[in-house]
Amino acid sequence: MKENLSSLGRKLIYQESVVAVTAGRQVYLENCRRILEYNDIRIALQMSDAELYIWGRNLCAENSSPDTMTIYGEIQSIEWIRKGDRSDETS
Repeated sequence: MKENLSSLGRKLIYQESVVAVTAGRQVYLENCRRILEYNDIRIALQMSDAELYIWGRNLCAENSSPDTMTIYGEIQSIEWIRKGDRSDETS
């Protein structure tokens, strides 16, 4: 129980991103900030602490709240790039 409350507290205070994949057919996201690209083969999203790239076929998105989204379709790959991890960024 203590671990669950601690996890919930971090999520609420720091706005950590939550990504849950179900059977390669659905991706549930929390703390999604904005859509960077959207088409039926790729969806790029700005999360609270990273950029998320979802590749697949027949992709579509549905918002259930301002910062929660579910992606449906045939999920083929997911790429997670944390802020500051890109090698092409200059300081």
